[in-house]
Amino acid sequence: MPRPTVPPVVAFVSSSVAFMTVMAAAGAPSALLVVYQQHWHFPDSELTIAFAIYALGLLLALLVIGSLSDRIGRRPVLIAALALQAVAMVVFLFAPDIGVIIVARALQGFATGAATSAFSAYISEVAPVAQKRLAALVVSIASVAGLGIGVVLTGIAIQFAVAPAGVVFGAALAIIVVAIVVTAASPETVGERQRIGDVLVLRIGVPSAARTAFARTVPGMIGIWMSAGLVLGLGSSIVHQALHITSGAALGLVVAAQPLAAAVSALVLGPLMPPRRFMLAGYVAVLAGVSLEACSFAAGLASLIICGAIVTGLGFGAVFSSTLGILVPLTRAQERAKLFSAVYVVAYLAYGVPVIVAGFLSDAIGLVPAAIIYAAATVAVTAAGLIVSLTRTGPMSRDVLPGGTQEAPHDVRASTSSAA
Repeated sequence: MPRPTVPPVVAFVSSSVAFMTVMAAAGAPSALLVVYQQHWHFPDSELTIAFAIYALGLLLALLVIGSLSDRIGRRPVLIAALALQAVAMVVFLFAPDIGVIIVARALQGFATGAATSAFSAYISEVAPVAQKRLAALVVSIASVAGLGIGVVLTGIAIQFAVAPAGVVFGAALAIIVVAIVVTAASPETVGERQRIGDVLVLRIGVPSAARTAFARTVPGMIGIWMSAGLVLGLGSSIVHQALHITSGAALGLVVAAQPLAAAVSALVLGPLMPPRRFMLAGYVAVLAGVSLEACSFAAGLASLIICGAIVTGLGFGAVFSSTLGILVPLTRAQERAKLFSAVYVVAYLAYGVPVIVAGFLSDAIGLVPAAIIYAAATVAVTAAGLIVSLTRTGPMSRDVLPGGTQEAPHDVRASTSSAA
């Protein structure tokens, strides 16, 4: 790898922008798939496969190489992942049918999975000391905010551009190429690195110090990521078919309402509320928002789905940022990519698999009934997460400060002060 020639602050900004771009490109097909379906006339099951194959490709990457950057360094993994992401953008640009789109989504998912844990760890590590809190917020919201931004911009492109796919994926490709160049010149944050022969061993698991807390957050993570899949996976089809919204910009705004609200929740509301209360309020918001979305599907009211998406997004941001705030302080720096890999394995299984099931169910019983069943399952799983979080034993009961640091118990803080 070349010697670093850019300062850490530039590397921090560049990696943050690149991460958001990767996630925005991942959100773009949520709006474009409806356009492709209108042109190529494929069934809902193929549409949901094209959506969810991304999550499965991402999951495969996390399982195979999710913690690789802990062992060989962040930069090599990020450069390779961004290069594969660029290849996926090129395939999207020239795709002639849904089959090629599915291939592009699989490539995109694998590239995103390879980059996700490495970006999450690298952004936290390369940020200047004064920006550590901002870095923690970027890591917390990048996945959902990027998806939302991608959907909104794609909707605008659908509305006003002659070739929306070319505009969206061409712009993403240009940013990714620049990010590759800057990453190659950025400093490495992993000190002692292993030889390539020592790292070609599959390592899957949660760091031991975080296992109890991780197990207790799993039901909630499944529930909130199912809620994300409901809107991003099925939302554009429902908005078009059931709610009869045909404007590309309006479709993009409706589908993006949830991830954008999640980003606002983590950025604005998180610092204003005690962490445990923030998480509990988030669960309640997800339950209420998904219920509103189900009612909108049944009644055909666009206003209800918008309200439901915003409320669900606020809850998603609260739960997910609080979950990361609980888990990250329990792990050592050299285990963080491994931790983020485990988190996103759970998240993207919950994000992708139910959408595929709903797509085939939609072909059998119709889109709206399938979406209502999906929403009911999401409510049930999220309620289980809320019940688990209400028990106040173990790491889940400790307050987590905004930015991902744990507040020490009173006796620990007192003894530290006395020692000082």
